[in-house]
Amino acid sequence: MTEIAEFKRGAGGRPTRAEAQRRLGNMLATAMRLFLQRGYEAVSVEEIAKQAGVAKRFIYARYDDKSELFGAAIEHAFMGKFEGVLRGFEPSGRGPEDDLYELGRRLLEVALQPEAVALHRLFISSAPLFPDLARRFVERNRERALREVERVFKVYADRGEIAFPQPQLTIEQFFISVVGIPQRLALFGLRESPEEQERRLRLAVRLFVRGCATGKPEA
Repeated sequence: MTEIAEFKRGAGGRPTRAEAQRRLGNMLATAMRLFLQRGYEAVSVEEIAKQAGVAKRFIYARYDDKSELFGAAIEHAFMGKFEGVLRGFEPSGRGPEDDLYELGRRLLEVALQPEAVALHRLFISSAPLFPDLARRFVERNRERALREVERVFKVYADRGEIAFPQPQLTIEQFFISVVGIPQRLALFGLRESPEEQERRLRLAVRLFVRGCATGKPEA
């Protein structure tokens, strides 16, 4: 639905910073809704601007083309939630297996939301159209995720509870272990029962933690 609202103005008649951010958030949400409904190629910048109630120059002042807008819309719709889960997680005194099970559970809740699955499908199908942008998107958001999880893993490493010699590879393996199969099933329209998902997650975390806790890290 197109938002109809008066834009708040600051001194000199220009939109306030808060209003500019509100307009940007509304425009990105509108873009994502249209992309999900009709696909990347079927949606124009003109239509996004019209439905969001902004001028095209508002969009082009921030993004060079539709592909950059697409990447920004995905980040706005999904990566903020994902990063919020990671930032909000704090290690407890219960040990890495219990803690990482809880972290894995929270990550699955975000990754398996219907909108997140739809976004994943859309990104996979559209990425070949702009490989350079897709590569930058993955690298930028991988860095955001790695930074937050590394903060958690360092707590266990400093306690001597896990070996952590290769942070990026270790963290990526954790993501693959806990999210990979459930997310792939969801992309095919399939979903494990809660009991099956619980067993898979607990086993994945147990194997991961025991592998990291060998005390014999490779150089």
